[in-house]
Amino acid sequence: MNGMLLAAGHGERMEPLSTFVAKPALEVLGRPLLASALDHLVRAGCRPTVVNLHRHPDQVEAAARAAGGAELRFSREPELLGGAGGVAAARAHFEPGPVLVANADVWADLELAPVIDAVARDTVVLALLPHPDPGRWGSVVLGPAGHVAAFLAPGAAGPDERFLFTGFQALGEEVVRGLPEPPAEMSEVWQALLRRRRLLGVRVQGSWREAGSPGAYRELVAALLGGVSWVGPSARVAPGAEVVASAIGAGCRVAAAAAVRDSVVTAGAIIDAGSRVRRCVVAGDVTVPRGSSHEDALVLPCGSFPLR
Repeated sequence: MNGMLLAAGHGERMEPLSTFVAKPALEVLGRPLLASALDHLVRAGCRPTVVNLHRHPDQVEAAARAAGGAELRFSREPELLGGAGGVAAARAHFEPGPVLVANADVWADLELAPVIDAVARDTVVLALLPHPDPGRWGSVVLGPAGHVAAFLAPGAAGPDERFLFTGFQALGEEVVRGLPEPPAEMSEVWQALLRRRRLLGVRVQGSWREAGSPGAYRELVAALLGGVSWVGPSARVAPGAEVVASAIGAGCRVAAAAAVRDSVVTAGAIIDAGSRVRRCVVAGDVTVPRGSSHEDALVLPCGSFPLR
């Protein structure tokens, strides 16, 4: 089984945070966001695993190497090639056999063995969960024998039983060999296979969260914290500072009499004395000024923005 980590997106939904930190490299309690997907590929025994790179490629490559545990190869994309195009461009790196593909912007703990077991040479198998919120994300509808019958847009009417695509899929060897030349999106491949009844969905067990936007990133870290706080080994929190249900990441500093609540402080940011931060993401080479206050904000070196 080969592995493919799709980490070459532009990160539009993560803007303007992704201007400073590549989405797959965002810190999640001391590890990069891409580490969760990469862990799944390692557990599946994928050798090698190819990581495609586009925006901030050096950041993402360093994050993948830091996550560790995999035989990594890298495929640089000066121009975005799309999901299917990215896999097609990486074919020279693969050994014979199927490819387990993972999206780099999810944090999950899933049992993928049923997906791997179900893949055939001419099929694609999607890892699915019962849908938690069809109004927020698109849905997959399954037909008889686990064939994918339809894809529904967020909020679209449809059957009661619908599923969420988790970002993990297994591509059979013939499918990989026949991928369209880049640029190409995975939806093109899925629709062609759906018409031939060679696109399957398998319900898996486990937990899943996405981190597609700055607000979703904060929510992910908050869920992992579970109401407690985390301070990275190289971070400093001064005596008298108040840190509640927050993550203080690598190289960050919280000064005396500052208060940080329900927030993520990362990528070297500084919270100066007496300032107040609540439900925020503060990232990069930025100092929250002494005595200032931010709530529900994304605070970056280029300014402060509503957190969405």
